[in-house]
Formats: sequence, C-alpha cells, structure tokens
Amino acid sequence: MQAALTYDQALAYLNQFINYEKTPRVPYNPEHFSPATFDAFLRTLGAPHEAFPSVHIAGSKGKGSTAAMVAAMLSQAGWRTGLVISPHLITIRERTQIDRQLISPEAFAALVSEIRPHIEAMDQTDKARIRTFFEATTAVSFLHLARQQVDFAVVEVGLGGRLDTTNVLTPRVSVITPIGLEHTRILGDTLAAIAREKAGIIKPHGCVVSAVQAPEVVDVLEQQCQEQGATLYLAGRDFACQVEDASAQGNVLHFEGFGQTFSNLYVPLPGRHQAANAAVALAVVLQLREQGWPIAAAPIRQGLAVVEWEGRLEVLQRHPWVVFDAGHTLESAQCLHQALSDLFDYHRLWLVLGMSADKNRRAIVDCLAPLAHEVIVTRFSNPRSCDPHQLATEVHRHQIPVHIASHPVAALERARSRASPADLICVAGSLFLLGELKAHQQGMPLEF
Repeated sequence: MQAALTYDQALAYLNQFINYEKTPRVPYNPEHFSPATFDAFLRTLGAPHEAFPSVHIAGSKGKGSTAAMVAAMLSQAGWRTGLVISPHLITIRERTQIDRQLISPEAFAALVSEIRPHIEAMDQTDKARIRTFFEATTAVSFLHLARQQVDFAVVEVGLGGRLDTTNVLTPRVSVITPIGLEHTRILGDTLAAIAREKAGIIKPHGCVVSAVQAPEVVDVLEQQCQEQGATLYLAGRDFACQVEDASAQGNVLHFEGFGQTFSNLYVPLPGRHQAANAAVALAVVLQLREQGWPIAAAPIRQGLAVVEWEGRLEVLQRHPWVVFDAGHTLESAQCLHQALSDLFDYHRLWLVLGMSADKNRRAIVDCLAPLAHEVIVTRFSNPRSCDPHQLATEVHRHQIPVHIASHPVAALERARSRASPADLICVAGSLFLLGELKAHQQGMPLEF
C-alpha cells in the first residue's frame, strides 16, 4: 500500500498531469477529451458523479457568477450544496466547495491519495486517457461531494461542453450562459459552431435554462433540445429581469417568469450583466422548485443578497477606487466598459492589463484602453500569458500612454503610486492576473 500524500505532495502529484490551463490548447476532439472514458474511471471509484443531483453550467461568460448564485440560493434554502468551479484564483481547494466552505487541505490530500492507485492500476491504454489535471481535480471534487452526502451540486463546465470532463453528469437543469466568440481555435470560429459544443451538455428529456442569446445560438439550442426531447426556457422569452437600480454596490432587480414575480431583489455584484446572470440563476431555482424541490421565496431573496464572487467587478478599495475584473472575452470587456462608465465616479482611470495569448487582445484593448489615462501592461506567471510588448503595441494605436511592468505586483504598485484619491485603478484581462495579485496581497503561495 502506498503511503498517504501530504497536501504539498498531492499538489506535486497532480502537477505531473497535462494541464490545459497552462499549456497551449489541443484539438477539441475525443482523442484528447473523452467524457465516456472519464465516466468509466469514476466507476472504479464507486460512481461518485451519480451520488447527487446537479445543475450543470456551460457558456462563454457568467458561468461562475451564475453558479455562485444558484448555490447560494440552494444553501439558504437549507440544502447542503456543493459547488465545483474552475479555474481557481489562488488555491486549488477553491474548486471544491460545500456551502461555500473550501475542501480542507487534509481531505484534499486524502482523496488524491485515494485516486492515485486507481489511475496507476489502469493499463497503459487507459492510463493515457486519464492524464489531465482537470480530470484528476474533477474526480477529487465529485468524490468529496459524494462522501459528504451533499443534497445538490452546482458544477461549472471547464471548456466547451460536449467533450468536457464534467459532461458525465445527468443534471436536473442544464444551463447555457451567454455564448460569444471564445476559444475559436478549439471550439469553432462562429457562434453557431461554439453553441453546438456548449449545447452538448443538454441531456435527453432534460430541462434547459438559457440566457439571452444571439439568434443563431438560439437556433442551435432549439435544434439540440428538439433532438434530445428536452425543454428550453429562454431569457427574454420565458422569463425576464429588469434593473430597478444599479450602483457600485450591486443591482436591485425585478424578475418575472413561470407565473412568479419578484421585486426589489438585491444582488451585491455590480454590473448590469450580473442582473442577467441573476435572472438565469433564479430561473434555474424556479425550475428545480417545479421539479419538487421545496425552495421558498425568502431563501431565494437571501441567497441572492449574500452571494459572493471574487474577481468580477470586485471593489477592493475606495479613494482611489481599486476594481478587479477577470473578464477575458470581448463581451466581458464590453460589460466592464459599461460598468466603469456608468457606475463609478472618478477623475482618471489607471488600467492594469494582462491576458492570455490566445485572447482577442486587439478587440479587448480597443474596448478598454480609450477609457484610460495610462495603461500598464504586464505578464503573469502562467505560460499562456501574452507578451506585454504585444499588448503595448495595441495600446499605442490609441495614442494613450503605456508602461510595461515586469510583474503584476509592480504594475499595480505603479498605478497606486500615481493615482490620486479621486481616481480609479482597474486590474483586468485574466483570472490568472488577479490570482497572482491576490496571492501576493494575502501572503499565500499561488497554487498553479
């Protein structure tokens, strides 16, 4: 029998696996991604993914915020609720939560120790398939939630949907958040192609809740639902949400749908896009209620009112404002642009920017740079980081002052040293950038 791993040894073991969050993307095909093979592996562990009902969330943006809102409402209703997310900001333990409590280092190490012999006992052909960091961490998450006997799990898709590791689930509700052009070299270069991959999470006779989508995306979702005999509930058609008040402190909403009306719903996440995410989350919970889960109005309100989600228009400080936003798509940059223009009162904007090399850097810079007095570009430690000189070239096109910082901490320190109390510092472009800064601020090692 192998000795149990310590937490540090468990991290080192997992880091031996291919990590597509660090490495260049590979073709999105069954040769590299196989839910069926992962399902077979989970069955050697007792099929933990079948031990709990679930909500499964795919989309281009808003997955994490929507997942956090659904989980918060279910927890407030008294259900022991698991939350599985990716990637993480600082610690890998963020990926596995129950009622927003992270898995403990001891439990994490014990579960990695437990799955290790199952991986190593497989024959060479199968072992070549269970070889990714995401598969191993997802197995730990599902095993932990099963062992802790959660009443429900809210699970975020890692990449795409059809071939994603998490697509072993048969959820009570499948959720599609807004779909945009992202990971185009992997998922396809049109909205319809990307939508087909995301719609792969729709199961036979399932319940599907979707955010407002472009017409070509709606066509794909309706076709997939028809083929699967699933029922589609679409924002703007079957339910709707209006913003009654918006500020840097969050949104007050009015929701109507499924014969229900909710007024004066408070969500402490700023940005009108979060109102759209809240509408989808509330529609999911109402569909669960239709399926027989007793969830009263009070925990719905309270769940939305207490939801927390780091790195999404997160206000860390005032005088000057310091705002962190992890959006990495053009659509997310447009949401950030709107929020900075509408919700915050400031004199000058200092933009700290870093992003992954595979992102649409020109479009994102074109969206955000015109707001800035100065743009400070930098790189983070993940190998996928874009060369800051390339970002600087894009900023120069706007004739806006740009400074290249060697490290995220140096970039933020420059912004702080130059900003007046009336200014706003915005750190944007990547969850990896935010994670590196938060780890430094908290004096914690970054677990990547």
